[in-house]
Formats: sequence, C-alpha cells, structure tokens
Amino acid sequence: MKVRCTIEGLDCPHCALELSKKIAAHDDIAAADINFAMKSLVMEVAEDADEDAIVEVAQGIADGFEDGITIELRD
Repeated sequence: MKVRCTIEGLDCPHCALELSKKIAAHDDIAAADINFAMKSLVMEVAEDADEDAIVEVAQGIADGFEDGITIELRD
C-alpha cells in the first residue's frame, strides 16, 4: 500500500533524493519517493503495515539526516 505524507524542511532537491534513499533502505519500506517541489513523500509498504508507525520510522530517519524536517500523514 502507499503511505502519502507531507514533508517540510528540506533544503534542496539533492537532499530530498538522499533522504528518500535512506528511507527506502529501511526493512519495512519497499520504496520511498520525495517530490521536493510538491513537498510530498510517498512510501510503498506492506498492505498490513501501520501507517502511523511507518511515518514514525520515516521521521526518525529524517531526524538523523537533517534538523528541522517534519513528516506528517496526509488526510
């Protein structure tokens, strides 16, 4: 399933690419795509995954990557 999020606080498209690679490298996340211009993060995860837990994982990775990045689940 796809988990769609809003991502704020990234400085540049290159940072977005590097962060998406780090998020996608997590065992519970099959793919991650950050659209820098749209401030969007879409992650592909297992159908039975807990969306809130996946967002927490991505936020933890972002916190270790760069200060000031926030990831929130889209409605």
